Amino acid sequence: MPLSPIVVNTYYLLSLSLVVSAQPNPQQYDRRTAIPLTTTDYERHIHSQKSSKLSHRIIQRNVTGDTSQIVDDLLVGYDRRMRPNFNGEPVIVSVDMFISRIDNIAEVTMDFDSTFFLRQAWNDPRLIHNKSVINIPPSGFLLDKIWVPDLFFFNEKKSYFHDITTDNVLVRFGANGDVLYSMRISVKVSCAMDFSRFPMDRQYCGMQLESYGYTTEELIFLWKSQIPLQLPEHIKRMQQYYVADTRLTRCDKIYYTGNFSCIEVNFIFVRLLGYYWISYFIPTLLLVILSWVSFWINPMASPARVALGVTIVLTVTTQAISVHSILPKVSYITAIDIWMLACLMFVVGSLLEYSVVHHLICLEEHGTIGLFQVMRRLTARKSVGKGFYQEQTELQTLNSNTSSTLERDPERQKIAKRRQLHGLVVDRWSRLLFPMAFLLFNIVYWSSSMTGDTRHHNDDM
Repeated sequence: MPLSPIVVNTYYLLSLSLVVSAQPNPQQYDRRTAIPLTTTDYERHIHSQKSSKLSHRIIQRNVTGDTSQIVDDLLVGYDRRMRPNFNGEPVIVSVDMFISRIDNIAEVTMDFDSTFFLRQAWNDPRLIHNKSVINIPPSGFLLDKIWVPDLFFFNEKKSYFHDITTDNVLVRFGANGDVLYSMRISVKVSCAMDFSRFPMDRQYCGMQLESYGYTTEELIFLWKSQIPLQLPEHIKRMQQYYVADTRLTRCDKIYYTGNFSCIEVNFIFVRLLGYYWISYFIPTLLLVILSWVSFWINPMASPARVALGVTIVLTVTTQAISVHSILPKVSYITAIDIWMLACLMFVVGSLLEYSVVHHLICLEEHGTIGLFQVMRRLTARKSVGKGFYQEQTELQTLNSNTSSTLERDPERQKIAKRRQLHGLVVDRWSRLLFPMAFLLFNIVYWSSSMTGDTRHHNDDM
């Protein structure tokens, strides 16, 4: 029976494909020798590559499986409620910190914010594993399966953990049972500030790390022996403060429930004076100097001298009140209060000086007897009940009579001129004494304020 054309064509194509497959593939080469490979060689080469990759995956799988098995074996029978060396020696936990941010030092609320990496290291004999395993990869997933110290911040106001883009927590195991527990945390810490030397003050603010439930017979916190605190230089200088020094101390607490281990890191914040010089010290200094201008103004120009003195007094008073808006309501006097009070006294003194000068000069016009007569007669008229305009008329008559008396009496004219000279002499001496007194005050004030904080900070608190 003759074959159909379709069957013949199919048979022909199959035969052709077998012949072509038997020929070496010109596009298949050995990468090392650049020699064309036959189909058998090429298949063998591909098979060897797949075998090497598969063996590598098997090795990795075996290592991963061994590590996972070791971790699972370590946690079999592990009770995270029990501390290491239970009923034995206390657990020694070494602590170190890396400060990444310090800011928001608030005087009114007496606190500051800080972000840091807190690392705790201790030894747990229950986690000793096979040393042939190079490393157990660090992770935070095992944190809920092992024992960790119950550390808390004694003077904390607010705190939170960071979880972007994942929980910033790390737990790392060593072959000898050493555990490293690291976390990134932000804390707002209270600080007992003293403003008696404000704004030339320095504040001793610290963070106290304490055990909440374990006494010193069960757990002891210690600062790490090598580099316990890392504080980069760019973190030390802030907008209004800079960190002059840090101190690591102990602050063990004694309660009726027992003695608890506590360690403390203290930051010594020194205030920068640039803002206060520009906003308070220089303006008030210039106002005091401006008040001395009245000593060169004609004593008879009463409106000018009085208006100048009163305006400066009100301005200094406003400055003194505004400085307390940035401070808490303290019951003691501060250094800037002393400055403002002294400036106010110098300004008021210049105003009182003019009142003395004006009084001496006015004696020229009325005379001593004339003034006494004016006061006596005004008092008598008021007791009788005369009106204001009548009193003014009598006062003008008395002044004219007194002036005519002075003109007729040369001796009284000499006394009046002498008193007028006395008023001018007061102005001349004030031009010298007021600046000298203010200079002396500045020497004493700044020498006592810039010598440093004399408060003794207890390192063993």
